[in-house]
Amino acid sequence: MAGELLHADISEIIALEDVLRGAGNQAPHVIRRGLNRAGGKVRTKVIRALRDQTGAKYGAVKKALRTKKASYNRLEYRIEASGQHISLKEFGARQTKKGVSAAPWNQRRIFPHTFGPRIGKLGGHVFVRTTKDRRPLEKLWGPAIPKELVKGETEAAFYASVFVEVPAAILHELEAILIGAVPR
Repeated sequence: MAGELLHADISEIIALEDVLRGAGNQAPHVIRRGLNRAGGKVRTKVIRALRDQTGAKYGAVKKALRTKKASYNRLEYRIEASGQHISLKEFGARQTKKGVSAAPWNQRRIFPHTFGPRIGKLGGHVFVRTTKDRRPLEKLWGPAIPKELVKGETEAAFYASVFVEVPAAILHELEAILIGAVPR
């Protein structure tokens, strides 16, 4: 599955001319440091929102995201997601008389006529028969992090935090240069 990403242009968030005027030749450094400072905070909020939205574990969500920090040559902080759908077994799957109970998208429900978590040979995965015969079996899946990244609560959390964190971080870095806390 191709990587998905969310995008926010900082020129829409903060008046860059003011930052450039105040920082002089240090402006790229101010912006880079501000983007990286804010990017870490935004990333944490995105991971938490994805965890709540998908019902996946924090570590699984974190593993599916890749971060590219801003550099001197590229004043851009990227959060990208990759990976496939997550197996239903990762959502607390357990066998019941009516089928497997699992909680993808943070909603516990029973998947009728399914089986698997108690059968060691199947690795705890959840399956359903596609015909009346013993085989073939179809494996059941939950959400995919790349698809969930760009919609719902996660997208809202991203944009809400970007518009708060980025200006504050850039202004913090600008102030550090102006008062001499960071050498020019």
